[in-house]
Amino acid sequence: MSIEDIVDGLKEVLDSRKSAVGDWKSVVTADEGTISEAVDLGGSFAYLQIIVPTIISAQLELQVSDSIGGTYQDFGQDALTVAGTGAFSDTWVLGGWRYIKVKASAAQTTGPVIFRIRGVTY
Repeated sequence: MSIEDIVDGLKEVLDSRKSAVGDWKSVVTADEGTISEAVDLGGSFAYLQIIVPTIISAQLELQVSDSIGGTYQDFGQDALTVAGTGAFSDTWVLGGWRYIKVKASAAQTTGPVIFRIRGVTY
């Protein structure tokens, strides 16, 4: 095995690790809205990292679909917060879903809300 083979092998390992962390994306809930626009995470991930800005007190959860324009359904208990006013970051179990929406239990009446999200697989 040559040094070049070892270097190529290490590059492959590093590239595969990079692909396990998605790019940060912004997802917006419109003023007076409760459900964000759909977002494509760019791949299937085990977890979702989310940065929640200050919001009108609400419980947050995810909706998921098998396609960007498909029917979105509530995800379940693995991606659910208690009611609060945001301003925190968290990691939620995503279970391999790629297409998501963020859903709030109360309308966000102070203007559009911008969440920052990315998929990760450890």
